[in-house]
Amino acid sequence: MSPAQQALNRAVWLENVFRPLVIGVMFGCIALSLVELVHLVFPTWNGAYLVLGCVLAAVEATYSHRLIRARSLRGSDLVRFRAIELGMFFVALKIGSYVGEPWAAVVADIRTWPREPYRVLDLETLVAFLLAVLAWHVATQTVRDYERLNEPPEFHRYYVSPMDSLTGRFFTGGVVLLIAAGLTRIGIAHLLDLRRPSVPGLVANVLVYFLLGLVMLGQVRLASLRKRWRVQDIQVADELPGRWVRYSLVFIGLLALVAFLLPTGYTMGLLEVAGWLLGLALAVLAFVATLLFWLITLPLALLLSLLGLGLPPDLPSQPPPQPPPYAPTAAAAPGWLQFLRSLVFWSIAVGMIYYVLRSYVRDHPELGETLVALRPIRVLRRWWLAIGRWLAGWGKAVGELVPQDWRLRWLRRPPPAREPFHFLRLGGLSPRAQVLYFYLSLVKRAGQQGIPRHGSQTPYEYSTVLESKLIQAQQELELLTQAFVEARYSPHEIGTEQARHGRANWQRVKVALRAIRPGTGPK
Repeated sequence: MSPAQQALNRAVWLENVFRPLVIGVMFGCIALSLVELVHLVFPTWNGAYLVLGCVLAAVEATYSHRLIRARSLRGSDLVRFRAIELGMFFVALKIGSYVGEPWAAVVADIRTWPREPYRVLDLETLVAFLLAVLAWHVATQTVRDYERLNEPPEFHRYYVSPMDSLTGRFFTGGVVLLIAAGLTRIGIAHLLDLRRPSVPGLVANVLVYFLLGLVMLGQVRLASLRKRWRVQDIQVADELPGRWVRYSLVFIGLLALVAFLLPTGYTMGLLEVAGWLLGLALAVLAFVATLLFWLITLPLALLLSLLGLGLPPDLPSQPPPQPPPYAPTAAAAPGWLQFLRSLVFWSIAVGMIYYVLRSYVRDHPELGETLVALRPIRVLRRWWLAIGRWLAGWGKAVGELVPQDWRLRWLRRPPPAREPFHFLRLGGLSPRAQVLYFYLSLVKRAGQQGIPRHGSQTPYEYSTVLESKLIQAQQELELLTQAFVEARYSPHEIGTEQARHGRANWQRVKVALRAIRPGTGPK
């Protein structure tokens, strides 16, 4: 079999078998968490048919969407096809609701339908049907986004790239899954006094959902890169897709193995760690206050002792009160080693979350503008600035207490020698300098990739040369070039919003530059 035929067979297997199964199993994981949550209230309810119904609805959605496109169904034909499709869903779920029931009870219920038609659409079947339709609809949208990966982007205000749409849908499903699984695990039944035990053991469906989601996003990333390689006329080995899948599965398997092997029982909760830190800060403040009070009252005590106005005469000695007997607590308090381990763990976790959120907001300046405009954020920001001003004033007041000759001696010290290689802190630059840095950094990176800027080229002429290579970031490149020209040659002020937008465009252009192999630019 030729390599081309092997690649075609892999693509057919991926499109017709692997991808529909992945989408169906992911929806089944979400449905399983919802069923387990409902079991806390109705422990005798058999919801296995609902999980299976959501899986089959998601799988069927992929095939029906392709069938509609292959036959070009439109108008009344499409409405008739969808009506039959939804009707089959309802019938299958109605049959599934009778699984496990006695046959006599099922026949008796069916015989009541002619007299009471509303019994066909009971609450349980209606909820199951709505969940199955939701899975079917979202799966259809997912298949459409997969097909849009090979289409050129649309330039309009409400356009959402298929990569962003698939990623957002994946994380939205993950949030629903985690909420349902978390409410089940923490024992919401005890909070509502339902007297039902919480679900013990490993939440396998959560693990399966996110593992399959990572595999799906890896495939989406590969499809996006292959489209970019085709546009740039880059030759890629035929065995790359197979290696991509194998290496992705190995990487995800290693992550799962590390997650299982790492110890997790020694860490304290985040709020407990924060309580320890607050208690430690209060203890340090109490010690400092006691030390200051002792230093202030020490001269007064010495003066009173010299004047003979010291302490009162000795009082008759009395036996000290006996402390209450020691009663050991049920659980020993966490030690310092456990606290330090937990502090390191939560510092790394919170730092990673902060870095991800900060990077996302920088790449999406419109989201940052929306968050800053919220009233609670504005209030917190004013409080934070007020605390900063108060600390600065307090530090200045403490500095004035230092003798003047000490301050002069400190000021006369030579400044520390600057290292020959130091990092540039963008936050310390003005908005105009930041915009200039973004563009000049772009020119430097493009020159390293084989597309240098000649001295006779204006920024707009150089932008025209780059646009032929940066297909995915033409609009961002144009905006960054315009911002540079404005910052370099215009006298008016450059605001922080322009610098924030310039940073976002700079980040996207850098990503597009990384895809260019060195030496492929024009000579």
